[in-house]
Amino acid sequence: MFYLVRIVLKTFLALFPKGKHRKQAIGLAAIATIVPLSQLFVIRIFSSLILDGKNLPFETLVVNFVLFLSLFGVSHIATYWQKTYRVKVFNEALNSRPGTRSKMSESWDWALTFETNNLLHTFTQILVLGTFFIIVNWQSGLVNVLLILTTMVIIKYMFIKQTATQEAFALAQRNKEPVTAFAKVAARIKSAEMGTLVANAAFVISLSALLIFSLQGALGPADAVMLFLGFRMQNNNLGQTSGSLMRFARAKTLSENGNKGKPVKTDDEDELG
Repeated sequence: MFYLVRIVLKTFLALFPKGKHRKQAIGLAAIATIVPLSQLFVIRIFSSLILDGKNLPFETLVVNFVLFLSLFGVSHIATYWQKTYRVKVFNEALNSRPGTRSKMSESWDWALTFETNNLLHTFTQILVLGTFFIIVNWQSGLVNVLLILTTMVIIKYMFIKQTATQEAFALAQRNKEPVTAFAKVAARIKSAEMGTLVANAAFVISLSALLIFSLQGALGPADAVMLFLGFRMQNNNLGQTSGSLMRFARAKTLSENGNKGKPVKTDDEDELG
């Protein structure tokens, strides 16, 4: 996982030079990281209201209900603002880079910027959520961390292979050797879905561990429900990380080739893929 973080962080520093653009991008990534954590608190409060609401004092019930609605609303507003405002930040950062670029290179720079940003806050989310799960229940939290590391090791090797594949495609097209859209799209999607499959397998194991610890009384029902949904959220993150890394490999390869003055033409089908 550290290898992947280093690659993504290096690209991030190149895309966002020192100054306000880098600070803004980091701030947006921080918001995207905090939102899932607030959503878990929303789930915890809701689970507590459902399971223990009848036994709670009226004042406590009202406070929890207001807190639930407030966190729910704020988290969704923050997500909307983060996703819309980042386009403005990306545009200013890319336009501040020296030199001229072709339209094709600019397009791949945009794709690379989005995937880099997505991966940056996804990695941070995985770290924050993994730590939070250990705090809630250290047994299932440690099992979860081991599964994350195992999954990321497998995804790393697929990313390395995909990078080599994309470089081979770029070289072939510069040499005017035919490469079908099917071959390009299939190679990337196969790697992405394989990573998602591994993440799903890890999710099943983590749920099994959670069920065992819950039956043993290591955590309460409300915490168990929160961890279940939290593990599912994390599983979605890992699956999205697999697909995003494969798109990152493609965008990075084509962006670098384009910025070297050797634009690589791509088929419309590949663009849509």
